[in-house]
This record gives sequence, C-alpha cells and structure tokens, in this order.
Amino acid sequence: MSLRLSVLEKSAYGAGDMALTISIISASILIYAFLVQVVGLTPVDAGWILMIVRTIDAVSDPLMGILTSKFRTRLGRYRHWLIIGALPFGISLWLLFTTFGQTYGEKMAWSTGVYIFNSLSFTVLAIPYISLIGVITPDPQERLNANAFRFPMAKVATLIVSTLVPWWVTQGNDPRNSYAIAFSVVGAISVVIMLFCAFNVKERVIKTEAAEPLARQIKGLLKNDQWQVISLAMIVLFIGFLVNGSVAILYAKEFAGASDGIGIALFMSMGSVGGIIGPLVSTWLTRFYCKVKVFRYSMYASALVSVLAWWMVGQGNIYGATIFYLLCSIVSQINTPILWSSITEASEYGLCKTGIDASGLAIGMISFCQKLGMGIAGPVTGYLLAWVGYTASGAQNTQAIAGLSWIMLLVPAVFYLLTGIIMRYYVINNDYYSQMMRAGKIPMPEQTTRKAEVK
Repeated sequence: MSLRLSVLEKSAYGAGDMALTISIISASILIYAFLVQVVGLTPVDAGWILMIVRTIDAVSDPLMGILTSKFRTRLGRYRHWLIIGALPFGISLWLLFTTFGQTYGEKMAWSTGVYIFNSLSFTVLAIPYISLIGVITPDPQERLNANAFRFPMAKVATLIVSTLVPWWVTQGNDPRNSYAIAFSVVGAISVVIMLFCAFNVKERVIKTEAAEPLARQIKGLLKNDQWQVISLAMIVLFIGFLVNGSVAILYAKEFAGASDGIGIALFMSMGSVGGIIGPLVSTWLTRFYCKVKVFRYSMYASALVSVLAWWMVGQGNIYGATIFYLLCSIVSQINTPILWSSITEASEYGLCKTGIDASGLAIGMISFCQKLGMGIAGPVTGYLLAWVGYTASGAQNTQAIAGLSWIMLLVPAVFYLLTGIIMRYYVINNDYYSQMMRAGKIPMPEQTTRKAEVK
C-alpha cells in the first residue's frame, strides 16, 4: 500500500475543508454581526440562537458518527456522504443570510430555523470529512502533510468570506439583499469544491469489522483518557476562537476605527492570512520539536500576544490593531494541523487501550465538542456585550468601545491559556503513536519519555 499522497489528492482533501470553512467562518465571524446589525436581534438573543443550534448538535453529530460507521458503498465509508450532502449544504448557506418576517418573533424564528438547517447540513459533510484523514493514509506524518494542505486552503476560503463579503455588503444601501446575493454565490462555490474533494480522494485504509454497539462505543470513550483531553481542549479553544471572531468586525469598526468596507476587509483579512501562515509554521516546527509541545506553547504564546495587543493598541489605531490581529492569528493557528490529526490518533489510542473501536462515535463527539464551544461562546459574547453597554444601533458610549477591546483580546487569552494547560495531559506524540501502532497496545511511559526529551 502506497503511504504517500499525491499533490492532487492533498489538494482535493484540502478543498473539502474550504467548503466547510465557508460555513464555519460564516457561522462565527459573520453571523453574529448579521443577526445583530441586519436582522435587528439583541446581542443576548443572537447569542442564544447560537447556543440552541449547538444543543441540537448534541444529537446530530454523534448520530452522524454512528451512521458513518454502519454504512459502506463502493466509494468507501465516507465519500458518498460528501456527494449526498453537498447541494443541501450550499442551499443552507444562502438561507442562513436571508431574512423573513415583520415582527421580532418572526425574524428570530426564521433565523433560528435556517441556522438549524445549516448546522444539520454541515454535520452531514463534516463528520465524514473529519474521518477521511484516518483512511486516506495510515502514515501519521502524511496525515500532518495532508493537513498542512488542508488548513492553508481553508484559510483561503476564510480570506474570501471575511474580506469580500464585508466589502460587498457595505457598497449598497440594502445590506439584506447584499448578504443574500453574496451567499448565493458562496453557496454555489461550496457545492463545486466539496464534489471535487469527494471524487479525487481515495479511501485506502479499509476497516471491515462490524461496527461496535453504541453502548460499547460509549464505554470505550469513557475509558479513553486521551480522547477526553482532546475533547475538553476543543471546547475551551473554540470558546476563545468564537468570542474573538464574533466581535472582530465590531472591534474593527468601533474600537480600531475602520471607517469603510475596505478598512474592515483589510483588518478581517489578517485573520485569514495568519491562518494560512500558522499551519505552515506548524509543519516546519514539528519537523524539529515534539508536536504536542508545539501545540501547548503556541497556546501560551497566543495568550501573551493577545494581552500585548490589548495593552499596546489604543482606540482608533487601525494599523496597530491590524498588525496585532495578524500576529495573534498566526500564533493561535499553529496548533491547527496538530489538533485535527490528533483526533484520529486519540481514537486509535482508545482501540489499543480498550479493544473497542469507537471511532465513529468519537469523531461525532469531537465535532459536537467543537460546536459546543462555538455555542457557549454565543451567550458569553452576548452577555459581555450587553454588560459593557453595546447597542445594535446608534453611537456607542466610551464604556462599550473600551469593552470591545477586552472582549476581543483578554477573554480569548484566558481560554488559550486554559487550552495549553489542558494539553499538558496529552501524550500521543509521533514516537508514542508509532510504537503504539506497531505493538497494538499502549507503550509504557518510560519507553516514550526519553525520545520526547531528545526532541
């Protein structure tokens, strides 16, 4: 079996995340501002919509994980789901940024309903896609290399959505119509690139064993300490990411002083550029240093840079804010390839430790943890904005403007620091994983400690 992936296949694999990232970015840095500024919902109500949707994910994500472990076609276990779900996913992106209704209740009901549809459509694609990395190659370094393609390509999608859309919606007098047009185009593009992924990757690692009963999979996850560490890190990290992302446009406009669509687009683009550079830096660093340590210290550095940005960037300093947003984005995205490749490895760790294959449920629950973090960030952001006195319309007072700075920077810094602390308990570096897979069991701590210290 060839372990190395072609450039075409790595690109196709990365294309899948481009499509998914469009939804993630839309549902993080754009949807909150859309609900508050365009639909007219209060910050708290907009935050609770995010939480309601993520609560529904508590059922849909694990269920999708179970479905992917039970059904196989000639395309494999995962690729057919990408084909089935591509078109509904594209439609859901367009609906997510449309408005309906005259009363406040009607608007809130519509926004909640289309957000649920988008989230379910995302789940149908995301769970199989996340699982793909475990079957396109068994080589952990090739998985890192594939993720090194994946995340920069995903950030290209982020760059397009976070820059062109804000610029586009500020050009006319009707932002509702502008958002709908923008995401009809974005939705169509997402369908095409998801299908490109489905037809150009290959599932090489074939698992023929029957799926474990659900109760047994749950038992396996409860005994998988490394999966639990990754799950907790995922929740905490994405709370920080989403608090930061949800107020980024508001921070750029109200605190940093971006006065037009070009200024906002330039500021928002730094998050995407940093997201392209960060994974590339990660790939370079993991050639020389333990990937788990790279992950952990990148989180500590992210907290430090965020605090420095809060301390050094004053109100109206759009240039300083833009530079620090780039630095924060680079450092905070160094962990990304490591995090997502670790999910499969933590699942295989559980199989070696317990003899229970809970991979389907494990992937579904990891996606749920990601969305749970995103969901928790909604009310957190909403209540913080309400506490500092931010209003959806009219001029902001001094307290609200200053509050945007520490919500954008200090609050995420706390969650980055916590993520680094949590990852102190994650032990599966490349040496550990290789020994585990060769032996079919968990290595003794003394077998891996010396190698990790050498690195």
